[in-house]
Amino acid sequence: MFNVSKSTVYYYVKNNCLKMSKFDIGSLNEEEKGYIIGLFVGDGSFNRGNKEKRFFVRFALDGKKDKDVATKIADIMGKAWKKISLYPWKSNIIAKVCSKELVNYIQCKVQYRPDGKNLVAINAWTSNFKYGFIAGLIDSDGHVHEHLGTEIKTVSCQISSNVKDILNELKISANTKSREAPKNSFSKKPRFEIYVPSAEMKATQRQDSFRKDCSLLSHTDFFRERLIN
Repeated sequence: MFNVSKSTVYYYVKNNCLKMSKFDIGSLNEEEKGYIIGLFVGDGSFNRGNKEKRFFVRFALDGKKDKDVATKIADIMGKAWKKISLYPWKSNIIAKVCSKELVNYIQCKVQYRPDGKNLVAINAWTSNFKYGFIAGLIDSDGHVHEHLGTEIKTVSCQISSNVKDILNELKISANTKSREAPKNSFSKKPRFEIYVPSAEMKATQRQDSFRKDCSLLSHTDFFRERLIN
């Protein structure tokens, strides 16, 4: 429209443009940090670009079931001074963040490879971080039933083992079993299921650390509130 090159326009307006904000991990508490990692392990990926280096973190969420999860991760990113983009794609909601700092932080906790993800330095994670991690993993790869029993599913034997160890450290009993890959499975890998029985959840519910107003929450929100708040 100006009949001048983009570089010329940029030269004159660059000092008046808003700079891209940096992801501030220090603005988040341990539960929120853990939640990001748990959600990434279940539904996250990097998009660095083939030619130019890019630092995008993407969460592919279920378009029908995960609207509250999209709101939750957007709120956490906003607290860390990053705006998240939410847009529909097929049956998913894609939550995308552009941040070199966020990519570097995730890589300190998760070894990300095309063939899978592995957790890093779990022994250094705090208990609150682990609660947040389990909450994020439940929101991505898990489900809380009406009777309060909670399950997490993964195709990674290593992640399954890590989650079981974390639950043990948090004194949350769980049962683990493996199943053959369903016929419509894309990866064709066996599936590992971790199940926290309803009796265990109800026993945990009676602990003093639970919110006194938990009876006002739905089962799913109750468990999430326990782990995050």
